[in-house]
Parts: sequence; C-alpha cells; structure tokens
Amino acid sequence: MLANKLNYGDTIGVVGVSNSLDINNHYECFYKAERFLQDKGFKIKRGKYVLENYYGSAGTKEQMAEDMMNMFKDKEVKAIVCLKGGQTCNTFIDLLDYDVIKQNSKIITGYSDITVLLQAIYKNTGLVTFHGESFIHFGEDDAEEKYKEFESAFINKKIGKFHTGDKKIIRSGNVQGMLMGTNLGSMMHLLGTNYLPDMQDKILLLESYITSPNECQRRFAHLKQYGIFDKVKGIVIGYNYDLQKNGDTYPQMEDILLEYTKEYNFPIIKCNDFGHEMANSVIPIGVNMKIDCDNKKVEIVDEFLN
Repeated sequence: MLANKLNYGDTIGVVGVSNSLDINNHYECFYKAERFLQDKGFKIKRGKYVLENYYGSAGTKEQMAEDMMNMFKDKEVKAIVCLKGGQTCNTFIDLLDYDVIKQNSKIITGYSDITVLLQAIYKNTGLVTFHGESFIHFGEDDAEEKYKEFESAFINKKIGKFHTGDKKIIRSGNVQGMLMGTNLGSMMHLLGTNYLPDMQDKILLLESYITSPNECQRRFAHLKQYGIFDKVKGIVIGYNYDLQKNGDTYPQMEDILLEYTKEYNFPIIKCNDFGHEMANSVIPIGVNMKIDCDNKKVEIVDEFLN
C-alpha cells in the first residue's frame, strides 16, 4: 500500500514518538526545523503533546499514540515526520489503531528508534514507510543537504544517494527481495512480538549509533538464534557511527557479520548512505530492491509513492 507523494504547500505533521526534546536540549533544532520547512513551502502542524516530557519521552505512551492517530486521521496532513529517535518507540505501538492507519495512508518517516514504529505499521497495514530524517535534523547545520534527499524522494519520487553512493562488497551475490530494517538495536525490540514483519526472503538493512564490536557480536548471535539469518536473502550495512567515527578501523560491523554468517551464502554489501550523524538517503521500507554485487549497486525496483 502506497501513500501519495508530497507537494509544496502541503501540511507536514510532527509527532513525538520516542525521546523528548529535553534529552540533549533539542528545542532550538525543533524551532529551526519548523522555520526551515516553512521556508521551503510547507505548512507545519504540531502534535498536541510534541513538547511534552515524560521520563524523557515525548509524552506518555497514551499521549504519543493519541498524537499519532490524530495525524493519520487529519485529512489536512499529507506526511508525518517523527520528532526524533531515542529509546521508547515500542511503548505505544500496541495502542495504535492499525485499521484507521490503513484507511488513511500517508507518508511517515524517521530513523533510529523510529524504525520500530515503521516496521510495526508495515507489518499491520502493508503501508510502505520510510527511513529518513527525523524532524529535528532539519534544524541542524547540514539541513540543506538533508532536505535534498527529502525533496528527491517525497516530491520527485526519486531515490537519492542510496542508489548513487559508493558501495563495498563484503560477500558477493545478486538477489532481489523486499527491504526491511534499519536500526540494529531497535529491531531487537520487535523479536518475539506481533510487530516484527516476516523476514522470509527479505533484504535487511542494518545501521547503528552507539555500538561496539561486542555489541555487534551479541546482536548477531541473537538474530542467528532467532532464525533471522535462515530467512533473509541479503543484508545491506549502513553507516555505524561509533565504529566509523575514527575511520574504518578493524573490526567494523560488516566484519563481525561476515564471521557470524560464515555458513550462509547471502550477499552482504556496505554503504555509507544511511545511519546516524549524516545526511540520510530516504529509503522505503516494504518495497522490492536488488543487490547487484557484480556492479556494486543497490536499486529500489518498485514504485514507493503514488
């Protein structure tokens, strides 16, 4: 199920789904992001509780669910850009009315912890959701670069640097499958729940923010024990901030993944086009993509917006 593309003059809704603005004092970024997107020609509608702080979250779980449902019901709102990531996106996904969401399909985007919500919505509605910038990141110094990817995908219906960026082959192979992901730590919150999409024959995108080689070992062992590696057709590794901030020192996430999946033959490809502390390419969750290791390429092959 596809949402409609965005047009200049449309209303963008902003909803807190995880950490509050109090965490790391992101109020200035929030107000700058509002002005930035307004200057680009959009109207901005705040969720009722977007400025709340409840134990570090942007409201109680009931408030976050209420704001999210109100944005889906609001006919004026054409896209929902989630406020910021954090730790508590999984606290309210069981409070959402997925039938209502299915009846009111629209763009919803964010990354990091927000990918819990993106995958839960896809699993329960079939709506294609989007890994992309959270709202506050349009208030940062590189907002123009980030907006270029936003405009390319949501206005012009074209994938940006995810297609054009440099790729590194970790294990060869050419496959096509439906794309899922993207944050490794956040994905673990969905294991064993009714909100994890079926991973059979999927291509998994993985990135991380605060991590270490031991953390990667623990996560990959967990995914292996849960049977995820028995199902997926391929994996794309994105930018991993903690492991890459000082250069590509060994071991990187892809090195550990290669070791933990040595008995499998699915392709693994590395790129730096999605992740933390960078300008993210917008990537649709729930569409088919190709991994073409022969030509060091990845490509979204389905339409992702109406």
